[in-house]
Amino acid sequence: MEKETYLIEIYKGNPINSEIIKDILNDNGIIANMTNQLMGSIAPFYVSAGGIDPVGVEIFARDKEKALALIEEFNKGIIEE
Repeated sequence: MEKETYLIEIYKGNPINSEIIKDILNDNGIIANMTNQLMGSIAPFYVSAGGIDPVGVEIFARDKEKALALIEEFNKGIIEE
């Protein structure tokens, strides 16, 4: 298997922010999938210590740089508001 086809977790956060990140990535041509979406919403303490950042977003390794740039823009927007 080539390195580019490996899945990596690019983001972990609360269910709402993870969904927004997934949608931003998908809108920009990056295939993204959420992990622990259901359990992270109804029982976050089962999938994450203390229930902190229970929902992850996975992408293909080949899209890492573009995804990190998009996530950084998203984080700047939240902080500035």
